[in-house]
Amino acid sequence: MISDIHQSAYWRKIIDLKDEYEKIIFLGDEFDYWRNRWPFQMNNALNIITFKKSIPEKIDLCWSNHAISYYLDERCSGFQYVHAAEIRDFYYKYRDLYNVVYIYDNWIFSHGGVSKKWMHRCGITNLDEINLLFRERPDFFRWVGPDSYGNNANEGPLWIRPGALINNCVNDYNQITGHTESTEPQIAKKNNLIFVFCDTEEHNYLTVLDTQTNSVEFVYLED
Repeated sequence: MISDIHQSAYWRKIIDLKDEYEKIIFLGDEFDYWRNRWPFQMNNALNIITFKKSIPEKIDLCWSNHAISYYLDERCSGFQYVHAAEIRDFYYKYRDLYNVVYIYDNWIFSHGGVSKKWMHRCGITNLDEINLLFRERPDFFRWVGPDSYGNNANEGPLWIRPGALINNCVNDYNQITGHTESTEPQIAKKNNLIFVFCDTEEHNYLTVLDTQTNSVEFVYLED
């Protein structure tokens, strides 16, 4: 897993390692960061698309809050008004390459995580319905509040924070997410379920999961 790109180019190191892994999942947030270099960040995002298209069955791309910030005009933190139209066009052009969630074995992969309460609020009972719901009713994936940080079980898979996710998690599924930045990747457990939070300050970790053993390794991507 590569989490929360935010225009970092560390992800490119995975290109030389691609044959070592069965799946490569990008957990979103290609745009927006305090440096906001342009046109570097657009070229960086386009390089991810090129990589995806080169081995489409191996690479998965996740929708994220900084993606729908432009796609749905949410204007979350770091919104780039000057380049908003170009970023919006990027997501509209490549939207068919993205999904909200990916399910492998008993693992959910998404930008923020999936809560039972959010699924109930949306009237869905099966994880497989989430991606279809986004295509048909993307408004269900907007920020809903009231917690300004997003630590609320009503928040959807692009916004929810770890505390709310763990306390209202989907039964029988481990989850891997980005979205919530920390110095290093984090692992939490509840009732034999595993929660992996991959987002880091420098956006320079590769998270490697073995679904057979449920073992997780964090690989630091050096300059």
